Amino acid sequence: MASLSLKKALSAQDVELLAQAAILTAMENNWNEAAKINQKILESSENNVEALNRLAQANKRLGQQHKAEKIYRKVLEIDPHNIIAHKNLEKISKTNGNGHTNGKTTIANNFSQIFIYEPGKTKLINLLNLAPPTILATLNCGDELQMNLKKHAVTITNNEGIYLGALPDDLAHRLITFISQGNRYETYVKCASPKILNVLIKEAYRSPKFINQPSFQNNFNPTNSEQEQEQNI
Repeated sequence: MASLSLKKALSAQDVELLAQAAILTAMENNWNEAAKINQKILESSENNVEALNRLAQANKRLGQQHKAEKIYRKVLEIDPHNIIAHKNLEKISKTNGNGHTNGKTTIANNFSQIFIYEPGKTKLINLLNLAPPTILATLNCGDELQMNLKKHAVTITNNEGIYLGALPDDLAHRLITFISQGNRYETYVKCASPKILNVLIKEAYRSPKFINQPSFQNNFNPTNSEQEQEQNI
């Protein structure tokens, strides 16, 4: 029993460090490792709702829909009003009405298609001036977002028009120029937490005026750390 207690004894700082590691591995699409890290947290705190939601998300991305569904239902037993669990259960229901895993390949392929790296056409960036944590908590990796152009700024909203954050000024000015001349872009959630919203911007169409001019000078590299990606604006 003593050895079991030692195995499960994690300090609050340990749990926070593991949570950060879980988020980073998810950002890198390393869902197997993300699942292992969240399971480690749950060995110490089996009712940790954030870890449960992350584990369910990892299982979902690995095509294990039935496991994800069970975990989201456990979250709702602990927190009946949890927005993330409610939203994802609804998505699972729409994707696969019988609740069984029969679309593993399709789900994995659709997700991987979103985050394909294309030199000069993709950019990973942390948004600024974020919305409240309660709004960010409704987001999931892979959610499509909307880009809204202002005179000197670009804001990002969800599909319901709810404000989420803004692009850094230099990137915003660059994209305003490109979009005003015909370029089109898509924006997706890469990673969301109460304090960070990391999005992937993809060039969907390049105007003939910019045929030899890439949208982004320093390209998104999926192997870079978050700090390096922030420096590549």
